Amino acid sequence: MQAHARAQVSVTLSTTYKGKPRPVPVWVMRYRLPSGKDSKKVIGLAWKKKGRPAHGFLTEADALLEAQAFAAEHSADAPDARRRLRASLDSFLSYCTQEKGLRGSTLHEYRKIGERLAARPWRGELTWADRALDTFTEADLLAVRGELADAKRSADTVNHYRRVVRGIFGTLPSSPALAWTWMGQKVESEGKLQFYTPEQVRRLIAEAYSPLDAALYTLATEAGPRLSEIRGMKVANVDFEVGVLRFEDGFTTNGGHAGNKGRRVRSVPMTANVRAALWPLCQNKTGDTLIFEHDARPGEPICGTGVYRRFLSAAKRAGLPRLRLHDLRHTFGTQAIRAFKVHEVQRMMGHRHITTTERYLHYSPDPDAAAKLSALWAGAEVEQAQNVVALRRSA
Repeated sequence: MQAHARAQVSVTLSTTYKGKPRPVPVWVMRYRLPSGKDSKKVIGLAWKKKGRPAHGFLTEADALLEAQAFAAEHSADAPDARRRLRASLDSFLSYCTQEKGLRGSTLHEYRKIGERLAARPWRGELTWADRALDTFTEADLLAVRGELADAKRSADTVNHYRRVVRGIFGTLPSSPALAWTWMGQKVESEGKLQFYTPEQVRRLIAEAYSPLDAALYTLATEAGPRLSEIRGMKVANVDFEVGVLRFEDGFTTNGGHAGNKGRRVRSVPMTANVRAALWPLCQNKTGDTLIFEHDARPGEPICGTGVYRRFLSAAKRAGLPRLRLHDLRHTFGTQAIRAFKVHEVQRMMGHRHITTTERYLHYSPDPDAAAKLSALWAGAEVEQAQNVVALRRSA
């Protein structure tokens, strides 16, 4: 049998099986693959009536689309546009894993988004996973973006979807994914930025469940690490001699140890309170030992969910407003900006963009600013008084 570069397919209606009538007619696809394999497969139950197919049935047009997608997927010279969404999604995730080497938590998020897209209904029992890429339109993808906007999803989420959509459909001029525009980040304003004052932090630490939690709150508020960085922090990251903390690893439940956000190793000066809190946790331990270990599973990172629950309980006992654990990082930012320049705070906090750090500038008061402005305007008043020309009264 001669091999073809493209898979050959045809669809027929079958009402019998091995000489006996079928309870329900089905669509059968006959195919011949480039490898020479010649076979048949049932595509689905046949719908021959007018109107919308019942659940689980396919019209002849649906069956032909299914056959064409099968042919495209199994043809040696088929263009990428004829691939099914499922195949393209798998290729994109494989590329992110093997070529890009993305963090496990990012891959987990991309995979969840891809599965949500693949599960969207299409025709009858078919979903987007079964749909060829060139059957999608800009309207199909913008409908998803609109749903995310209506649900008030964050810019991070919308842009994660955008990356996955572009990974699936590509970025050629004909790609419908180009219609999915980037959503600008809405940096938290002064009114939305939440944090504790130093006095409130002291009350929080006083109500901590354990010395370990007290050390965690002290570290979070006086050094500004993310929770993932706290969970991945090792004894070797604390230099008591130099007085420096180094954040270079991050641990997430879905991604494991995969470096910190942005893969930027950064150093933060160690305050006296942090030194006193971490010293008992680091004594007589090797450098690769985790500082904040799971209480029931030594050697494993502390449970993030448990930390957050105990944090809320401690804040409630201390009579403090309910904040996110991440807001302890904001507490560090609002205090650090009082003593350091904005670029220094950016480095200590590991921000990629200076605009992210600039939101803390509202909390950097200049005690001499009012006096300087008053002096300027005082001088202006004198100058204006000297330049006043008396108006002549009309006779």
